[in-house]
Amino acid sequence: MTRLAIMSDLHIDSNHFEEDELQTLVQVLRDQKIDYLHIAGDISNDFEGLSKPFLERLTKDFEVTYNLGNHDMLGLSEEAIAELDFQQHQIGQATLISFAGWYDYSFNPEISYKDNLRHKNLYWFDRKLKRPADDIMLTKASLEQLKDLVSSLSGPIIVAMHFVPHSHYQTPYAKVDFLNSFLGSQSYHEVFKQHQVQDVVFGHIHWREEPHVFDGVTYHVRPLGYVREWQLVRDFFHLHPEIPYNRQQSPSKRFNAVKHLSEFQAYKAQHLYKEFTSAMTIFDL
Repeated sequence: MTRLAIMSDLHIDSNHFEEDELQTLVQVLRDQKIDYLHIAGDISNDFEGLSKPFLERLTKDFEVTYNLGNHDMLGLSEEAIAELDFQQHQIGQATLISFAGWYDYSFNPEISYKDNLRHKNLYWFDRKLKRPADDIMLTKASLEQLKDLVSSLSGPIIVAMHFVPHSHYQTPYAKVDFLNSFLGSQSYHEVFKQHQVQDVVFGHIHWREEPHVFDGVTYHVRPLGYVREWQLVRDFFHLHPEIPYNRQQSPSKRFNAVKHLSEFQAYKAQHLYKEFTSAMTIFDL
């Protein structure tokens, strides 16, 4: 039996991963008896300079695979992106399919194509990427590759992807609901449903939920996300009511109020193990 863990959205640059963070992650994986680790995108903003050395360190202890997220694509050519997309790995009796996915604005049908582009160019990270087609065409091409791949397989299929494959997973914050346009596409779910995919693990959104089953497909989303969004930060505020906590503030502003406190740094080190543990989906195959 092989024990597979899937994680996503480590953002090792923004989260300032150093030796302590790496060793804590390795210890979590060892304690969970993980044999095989897959990272479903957004390792860092520097694939060659940061992500590759990080992955090489992990391969000393585990079998490691990955797929790209949008942050990983920064600075990569389209040829390099394509080469790393749509991988398949046989793990026991199951096939793990990994790919990035993309978005087609379909989670926000009331917003015009022109306004979606305006929002993207003003607010969204992907304005920095130099991709050769528009978002709708990129999603269509991704879906065609997915259909071809899953239709050629038999036996249990586990999918690891970065972008959001079901409309259930949209931001609950009305102030930024226009960002739903850039999360993913319901069309991925239709492919999974048609081909009886059993489990889909994804990231991109930076919150964690219990598994949900839609049309027989079980969805798992447990990204690590940015430190400012971690459960341990919320718990720290609850334990220190003397520190002002304004729910109307952005997570960044709340985090900035405590990140340099020695009490917070000690609390973070103490609870990092638990945070990593809660940010992985595990399969016994």
